[in-house]
Amino acid sequence: MPFNSILGQEKAISYLKTLVQTGRVPGAFLFYGPDGVGKAKTALEFAKALNCQDPVSHAQGQACGQCPSCQAITQGTHPDVVFVDFLYQARLEVKKDFSSKGYEEELASVLAKQQHISVDTIREVTAKSQQKAVGNGWKVLIIDEAQSMQGAAANALLKFIEEPPAKTLWILITNKRSAMLRTILSRCQPLAFAPLSGKHIQQILENNRLETEHPSLCARYSAGSVSGALKADQALTLLQEAGLGPCGCSPQGPAAVATGLSRTLVTARQEAQSVLDVLLIALHQQWANAQTSQEEHRLTKTLQQFERYKRSLTRNVSPALVLETALASLDGLPLHIFDTENTHD
Repeated sequence: MPFNSILGQEKAISYLKTLVQTGRVPGAFLFYGPDGVGKAKTALEFAKALNCQDPVSHAQGQACGQCPSCQAITQGTHPDVVFVDFLYQARLEVKKDFSSKGYEEELASVLAKQQHISVDTIREVTAKSQQKAVGNGWKVLIIDEAQSMQGAAANALLKFIEEPPAKTLWILITNKRSAMLRTILSRCQPLAFAPLSGKHIQQILENNRLETEHPSLCARYSAGSVSGALKADQALTLLQEAGLGPCGCSPQGPAAVATGLSRTLVTARQEAQSVLDVLLIALHQQWANAQTSQEEHRLTKTLQQFERYKRSLTRNVSPALVLETALASLDGLPLHIFDTENTHD
C-alpha cells in the first residue's frame, strides 16, 4: 500500500516522505490519534519506504510495493520489521506449532484475553532490536496499543528507545497519548494523526470493499475513524432490526435491542457501547439544532445521563440492562437516528 493510498493523513505522510528522502530518521516515534485513522498502516508503509530496494521510489520517499523487501513486509515475513500487537503476543503465548491440531482455537482463546502488552513481549522484541540486521536497510520495531504497556513493560523498553543502534527505528502507536508514561513520551518524537472526514471514510470503505448497509450514516456516526464506522454499522443494524429504524420506534424496541446483544459478556459490552455512541452523536446533533430552550435543556440532561450509562458499561452491570434503560429513557424524544438529511462530510 503506497503512501498515497492512505487517505486523510497528508500532513503526517508528507513529513515521513521527507525523512525517507533525507535519511534523518529519529530513533523513536510516537504515532498518536484515534483508532481507525491509518496509524498502523502508515507505520508499515514507512517501514517499506525505508527498506525499499527500488532507487526511484526511495528517492521520492515512497515504497514501490513490488520489490522483495516491500513484499516481505506486506506478508509479515521481513526479518528486520516486527509488528507487535495483541495477535503477535497471543502467538508468543501459544506453545504450539501453527500447523498443529487445535492451534487456531487456542490462539483465538488466548487472543480474546489480551489486555496489555506484557513485559515478556517487550523483552522478546528488545532482544530482536539488538540483533544484526539481515539486510542493509532499517530495523523497524512497531508496537501497537502502546498505551497498554504497564510499568514493568514500559520500563523495560526505555533504554532501548533512548539510544537505539544505527538504522534502528521504534514506532509506538497509541490512541491515548495521555496514558503513556512521561519517560516514554520524552524519548519519542510525536506525530499526530487526525480524525478522518466523512468523505474519506466512505471512500476507504468502498476501496477496501468493507460492505455496510448504511454507508453515509456510518460516516456520520464514525467519530472520524474507519473502525468507528464499522462499529456504527453494527449498531445501526441492531437498532433497525429491533424496530428503532427510520420509520420510528416500536414499543418493544428497547427490550428487543437488549435481547439482540451477544451472549458473550465482552462482546455484548462492545455492542452496547457502539449503540450508545451512535445515540450520543445523534443526541448531540439534535441538541446543536434545538429550536427552543426547553428542548435544549432536555437534550442536555439526556446527554449527561447517556454519559453515565456509558460509564456503567465499564462496571459489573449487565450491558443488556444498561442499554434497555438508556433506550427507554428516550421515550417521547424524537431522535432522527436514520435521518440522512443530517449526514455530512
